[in-house]
Amino acid sequence: MKHLLNFVLVVVVLLGMTGCDSDVTTSNKPSGNSNTTSKEEESKKVYNLNEDVYLKNSSGEEYRLIITSVSETNDRNEFSDVIANRVVLISYEYENISMEDDLNISSLNFKVYDKDNNSLETYPVSVTYSDSIGKGRKSSGSVAYALNNDSNYLELDYYDNIFYSKSDCIFKLEW
Repeated sequence: MKHLLNFVLVVVVLLGMTGCDSDVTTSNKPSGNSNTTSKEEESKKVYNLNEDVYLKNSSGEEYRLIITSVSETNDRNEFSDVIANRVVLISYEYENISMEDDLNISSLNFKVYDKDNNSLETYPVSVTYSDSIGKGRKSSGSVAYALNNDSNYLELDYYDNIFYSKSDCIFKLEW
């Protein structure tokens, strides 16, 4: 029985590893070079504010993500235990191009780091919650993070699959 459970666990882990990878392409493709890049190289690509990123899930279905703005807010939540010298709002838009299942991108898909590579915590202030959208639809949202330094620089790692340990792309955000 123990061997059967170990076998099932190994099969589940292997299936999970093969089904979680997504492809990343951008609308700003270099011209004249027909060489393709590996998924690993492409997933490490860095994007900026207002730059379209086209992603494909493991089934090859496509969607688009763009980080539209970074701004600070003076709003504070008196009931929050999160220390925030500054609160930064990150706004984003996304479009379900060809996914049969509904798409929803939220703060769970993001990990945000400051200039010193410290992971930032989400901060509970008024934000725009995104919607689950069907094929051909668009939505937008925003998320707030506590920032405890004076830099106007963040790195946002995006994860198509929140359970996968490798980010699909990185946004360098300066404001």
